[in-house]
Amino acid sequence: MDDNQQYGTQPYGSPQTVYSPQPQAAPTMPATPGALPPNTVYPQPVPGGDPDDDVPRKLSASAVAGLGLGIIGIIFSFIPIINNVAFILGIIGLVFGIIGLVATKRGGKRRGRGLAIAAVILTVLAMVITLVMQQATGKALDDALGTSSTTSQSASSGAKKDSGDSSSSAAASGAQDTEGDLGKLHVKIVSAAKSGADYNGQPTVLVTYEWTNNTDKNQVFSVATSAKAFQNGKELDMAIYTEAPAGYDSNASLQEIQPGATQQVSVGYVLQDDSPVDVEVSGTLDFSGAKVSHTYQLQ
Repeated sequence: MDDNQQYGTQPYGSPQTVYSPQPQAAPTMPATPGALPPNTVYPQPVPGGDPDDDVPRKLSASAVAGLGLGIIGIIFSFIPIINNVAFILGIIGLVFGIIGLVATKRGGKRRGRGLAIAAVILTVLAMVITLVMQQATGKALDDALGTSSTTSQSASSGAKKDSGDSSSSAAASGAQDTEGDLGKLHVKIVSAAKSGADYNGQPTVLVTYEWTNNTDKNQVFSVATSAKAFQNGKELDMAIYTEAPAGYDSNASLQEIQPGATQQVSVGYVLQDDSPVDVEVSGTLDFSGAKVSHTYQLQ
């Protein structure tokens, strides 16, 4: 047997065939329409999820504006007259709050639903407080001003203290000499006399008033009335005493009295000279022009 055949070699000089491993082809999947590659993991849908949940949502500007208007409205609602503005702000803020609620509903494009709810609550509360305060203020003014019949009786009471045509004229203008009614308060100027020096050594006049509370609430003289003294057309300063004159009580004008009660109050004023002193008393909330007055010649 030939050596070449024995060892399985080719004759010398003949071309040698080199065998190399062939790449294995990947198994192919059937060409089925819509078929997916094997072992592919896809995100599973979350029940009730929103495809837009991963997109950051902006804060609702309407909710923020409504909340701001609600806070301002609450602050202003307690202030008489100014609370008219609070009511208007409450209406505007309520509209913004409702818009914010719609914009921040589930699946909406805006966040801040809690702010929108707070805005609606605060704006409604501001309007309610405004209405209550206005009603209370109106009642207080009615109590202070009284009715037209009370004003008529006040003029008649003042006329009894005067004589002739001059007294009738004074009553018609609202001026009452020495004693009269100021709305539902009855006031009398009892006396005015020179008194001791004030803390600065200046001469003073001590004026004594008597008043009756005919309202249905407790009243304070220094709050319910405005008592003043004048010399030469200029208002006198109130006196501060180091040693209180006889019968003087500095706290009397700050004490409350109940409906129907009567109280005497003394007030000291610093004199400018020896000229006559004009004493005037008017109601703090009485805008009718009524007043009780008298001129005193000091001895």
